[in-house]
Amino acid sequence: MDNHIEGGGIPRKCECGAPTIILESKTAQNPGRRFYRCGEIYGPNHVFKWLDEAHHEELGILRSQQAMIAKDLAEIKTEIGELKKDIGEIIEVLESFRSKF
Repeated sequence: MDNHIEGGGIPRKCECGAPTIILESKTAQNPGRRFYRCGEIYGPNHVFKWLDEAHHEELGILRSQQAMIAKDLAEIKTEIGELKKDIGEIIEVLESFRSKF
């Protein structure tokens, strides 16, 4: 059972377009171990991936995405702080014009 389409995380669809299904191994080597498989066709060039490995990869992907979101959020907070400062300066200029006229 090494017919394995590479890709990170949980395989939601096979390359053939079929959704994946989760099954349980009944082999002596991997009794009870769950896996993703093409929901239509079993064989070469169709998805086969151990569920535990897929979930481990998925967590890595999610951690990476979370780190990118945290970085983007920090940059947005910095930009908002700079915009607030700019707005404050604009208000000061407008008030100085208002007091002159």
